[in-house]
Amino acid sequence: MESEFPLELQSETFKILSSNDDKAMETLFSHLYPNPTQHQNHEQQQNRSKSLTFLQCCKHHHPDLLMIKLFFLLTSSPEIPTRTNAARALVFVKPSHLWPKLRPQAQARLQAHFLKFITEEKSVHVLRLASLVLAETISVIYQNHQHWQEILEFLFSSVNSTEEKLREFSFLVFASLSNDCCLILSKSLHDRVKVLHSSFIGSLADSRNPNVQVASFGAVVSLIRLFSDPSLFHELLRAMMVGVFSLLQGYERSYFKSAFAELVKLVSAEPLLVKPYMSDMVLDALQIAENSGVSDETHRLAFELVLAMTELKECEQMLMSLPHETLVRLFIIPMKSLVLSVKEDGNGAGFGDCGSEEEKRKGVDGENEKVDDVYEFGIKCLKKLCVAFGGDKVLAVAHELLTKYYLDSADWKMRHAGITLLTVISKEFSDEMVLMDNFLGEMVTKTLKLFQDSHVQVRLAAFTLMEMPINFVQAAQLLYHHRFMHAFSIALGSDEDNKVKEQAASAMLFFLKNTLPDSLALYEYADILMKKLLSMIQDKRSAKQRRIALLTFNIVVQRCNQVAHKYFAIYLPNLVEACSDKDSEIKEEAARGIRICAEFGTPTFKPFINMILSELNILIKDPNRSENAKACDIAVSAIGRICEFHRDCIDGSMFIPAWLSFLPLKEDLVEAKIMHEQLCSMVARLDRDLLGAGNQNLVKIIAVLLEVIEKGDKLATAQTINQMNNLLRQFGKTIPPSAFEKILMSLSAQQRELLLPFVSSF
Repeated sequence: MESEFPLELQSETFKILSSNDDKAMETLFSHLYPNPTQHQNHEQQQNRSKSLTFLQCCKHHHPDLLMIKLFFLLTSSPEIPTRTNAARALVFVKPSHLWPKLRPQAQARLQAHFLKFITEEKSVHVLRLASLVLAETISVIYQNHQHWQEILEFLFSSVNSTEEKLREFSFLVFASLSNDCCLILSKSLHDRVKVLHSSFIGSLADSRNPNVQVASFGAVVSLIRLFSDPSLFHELLRAMMVGVFSLLQGYERSYFKSAFAELVKLVSAEPLLVKPYMSDMVLDALQIAENSGVSDETHRLAFELVLAMTELKECEQMLMSLPHETLVRLFIIPMKSLVLSVKEDGNGAGFGDCGSEEEKRKGVDGENEKVDDVYEFGIKCLKKLCVAFGGDKVLAVAHELLTKYYLDSADWKMRHAGITLLTVISKEFSDEMVLMDNFLGEMVTKTLKLFQDSHVQVRLAAFTLMEMPINFVQAAQLLYHHRFMHAFSIALGSDEDNKVKEQAASAMLFFLKNTLPDSLALYEYADILMKKLLSMIQDKRSAKQRRIALLTFNIVVQRCNQVAHKYFAIYLPNLVEACSDKDSEIKEEAARGIRICAEFGTPTFKPFINMILSELNILIKDPNRSENAKACDIAVSAIGRICEFHRDCIDGSMFIPAWLSFLPLKEDLVEAKIMHEQLCSMVARLDRDLLGAGNQNLVKIIAVLLEVIEKGDKLATAQTINQMNNLLRQFGKTIPPSAFEKILMSLSAQQRELLLPFVSSF
């Protein structure tokens, strides 16, 4: 088998591992574990990479020598940094991988040395690292059906030692044992249960040394199967809860965090044992999460216990039996996170946020990253609570929170958080919200009020909500479309904030796209709406506002064309100007607007035709056609509509063949289907300008029809394709064979193959 590492490196590693000189290993450690406070230059990074490679080569080719060397440095070096780094290196290369490679004699020697080392080691820091090494070694020994009774006896005696470092060490070892090892030990340690139980009870409550206290939490969780007797477990769990609260009150949060994490781990690992106490644990977690005297991080950590329960099937019945008042308290915790996550400058996290992702993550000293974490935590909690409690309970809680505390709060951040809550539950329970008595109507009234909120970010969030593709929003707009259109119209004309105006226009556009065509025709303020949209089009503060306004006006023109006619004289010059805009999407909507206006054939369009055709011609011949491909397609479509509805104002013999030359359209599929349907109609009525003198354009027409048919329903509707097939059959019957032969000769081989089935004489 080919070696994984070069022979030269293998030889070097063997030499260093076999040597009695420790300097090479100490140098290796200095590269692997540099001072974390110092910036690493390129040379230092290269040295670390080489050291990692060296260590991996040792593990692959000389695992026994590596284990012995690192173990020797850990237990025998006079220098604390060397012993520390040897322990770190052992954890990195994993003793479970190296121990089986040792001979039995070597294993026995290391076991004896380890016991001696533990009793003599003075550094608590080294012992803490060594506990990980020992735990993994014990685990691999017992998983391989071997025994190390001496170390177990030592650990059992150490849990009651007067030396705190040994008590902490033994707890850390028990806490780090693998699950399989704990199972094996649990089956053979029943005679030790009372001794361990007594020691754990004392240590969990002993606040004199928080390191020992926290280590005992991990040991209890690892060996919890030993204490499955209800009375024993009850006492341990009670001691853990008391210990958690004592750590919360007496020491820095890192101790509480470690201890509480073990409690969360216990709930997830042994839900059946914890089940009788879960409702009380929820209340304890709430007590911590609601405590104003602890940090926000502690609030969130305490709530992780509740989140762990929401993921367990064993907790379903308990959660559903919680009283309404407790559910309200549970929902208020993540709502506080949402309130905290919103910043006044608009760059904080939150629903309807103004800032870009890049802007949000450029905070000083990671401030914005913390804000994002708080927001993500709040959203995660709300979603999990929604799944755990279901629609009926969640909506009852949400209704109380939204109507009593959030949406009408004097604090704008509370109102903003209320919109976020409404968004989350709308995604989860839209159908239930629509059916719940008065809920939809109340939320619509509140939302419309927030459209005119005194704070920019609240208005922005409210308009963003109404652009969500969820049933709640669609039902609200369908049932209350007049009220929404009126509110959108007011916002377009009165809001001074540009981003809010953009979002209002975007929400209105979403509304128009998702409601019935006649809903706008019933809106009797159509004139006011068009004036405001025109104002936005003429106001060139942002490309996004000009683009949304154009798109919206185009929809309004189609749905309220009789009212729109009188605005063509103002609208069309703006469309012509926008055709030369730098933004390709603005060009697209400008050309589409011209196409729409042309379709109505009104006299007000005719004075602008020459100016329009000139601008469309420039757009079509744009040297950057590849970047503006859709805009060019739509411009061709606009010319086609002018040819169709304003033939009396143009030279059809010139413009229609020019229009034909750009067919088929392939980039904008909406316009492609419109134009190819128009082509069919013109061919069917034997349009003279289209066919040209002596039917000179017939070859091009046939080629277009064939290409569209070949693409299936991509470039044309099924009805249009059927018409094209009929036209080609008609050509095959009516055109003389001699003339058709010339047509065939003008087509490509592929086109001839497609056309032949339509011609019976061939």
